[in-house]
Amino acid sequence: MPAEKKLVSRKRYLDALTPFKGNGNAKVITGIRRCGKSSLLDTFIETIPENYNVIMINMEFAQNDELKNWKKMLEYVESKLDKKKENILIVNEVQDITQWELAIRDLIAKESCDIYLTGSNSNLLSSEYSTYLGGRYDTVHMLPLSFSECVEFNKRYKGESDRDKLLERFIRVGGFPIIWRFDQDEDSAIKTVRTLVDSSINNDIAIRYSVRNVDFVKKVLKTVASTVGSYVSAINIYNTLASSGAPVSKETVYDYLEYLEAANLIIKAETMDIRGRAILRSSYKYYLTDLAIKHALIGYRPEDISGHIENIIFTELLGRGYNVNAGRSDEREVDIVAEKGDERIYVQACTMFGSDETVRRELGSLESIRDNYPKFVVLKDPGAFRGVTSKGIVICGLMEFIEMENYRITP
Repeated sequence: MPAEKKLVSRKRYLDALTPFKGNGNAKVITGIRRCGKSSLLDTFIETIPENYNVIMINMEFAQNDELKNWKKMLEYVESKLDKKKENILIVNEVQDITQWELAIRDLIAKESCDIYLTGSNSNLLSSEYSTYLGGRYDTVHMLPLSFSECVEFNKRYKGESDRDKLLERFIRVGGFPIIWRFDQDEDSAIKTVRTLVDSSINNDIAIRYSVRNVDFVKKVLKTVASTVGSYVSAINIYNTLASSGAPVSKETVYDYLEYLEAANLIIKAETMDIRGRAILRSSYKYYLTDLAIKHALIGYRPEDISGHIENIIFTELLGRGYNVNAGRSDEREVDIVAEKGDERIYVQACTMFGSDETVRRELGSLESIRDNYPKFVVLKDPGAFRGVTSKGIVICGLMEFIEMENYRITP
């Protein structure tokens, strides 16, 4: 039987996690289920000296059900500590432990071990929990694979080298590691994502928030998925569902949107007034943590490719550590405004320049911005339009954009 191939290192996240090693704080890795949190810690463990004592608890295993009580969990950990060695504690899906923060606070106070936690709920470190921990934690938020990571996975496990084919596959099946690790075909991949969505809704919403109407949660998610790349509001979603005859209240829609965000299935992007730098609270977009969630819920829609491109760009920038919003400039819409430190970039996502009107619209929104930060129009295939306009706007392809080392433009 061939030897198991070594896991692909998620370097971006490993580099973010490593500096926190041994600092006395709990290290908390959050992200949607099956995005690779456990595998990240597996590769992290490979960097730990062999003489360390590693205590691992995976709350997804039924054998650990009795540890869902925080006192039982604390007793178990303390029974496994080795006073003659450096101790490391790793707990997967820590939110499944009732009042987990009390056990972790105790271990931090006693300086018993170096602590690493994973969780699929973004509210894992809400103000309530962070108060218990007294600020003694560091966070790393994970996303599914970026396109570049998918290429790396594919090279390791399959060997396909045609990047155009890989990009098309990425658009259609998304970036959950299991899909690329086992080279699933499109039908199998979509079934995998559908199962993952069901698991997230059942475990991270229905059980956590005592929601009975799981079907309606999924209807809200489907409605969000159908609007990727468009401005939307809870009222719009409420009206859409109410017009279909669904018995629904506005409060329920608001709650379910919050739950879907907390479960890391969707991500909310506020809208920035570019001139005044203010956030326009009444206007926002939702993106999917992974584009395949949309295809799993409502099928692949070629006519939505512009929204697909925008979703991919959004998650790529988010994964690179940018704060990502939508934007408005003199009543014109800018798809993406991304900021990190002293950097800022503007991006318009478009399928193609099919008419002069499209060119004027996409370029006009960026030309209306009176600053010198980099500006991009990203097309799936720019063809003869690729290049830089007289006003400094870069027109490039999707693959070109998401594989750029950085987005700084030098004259």
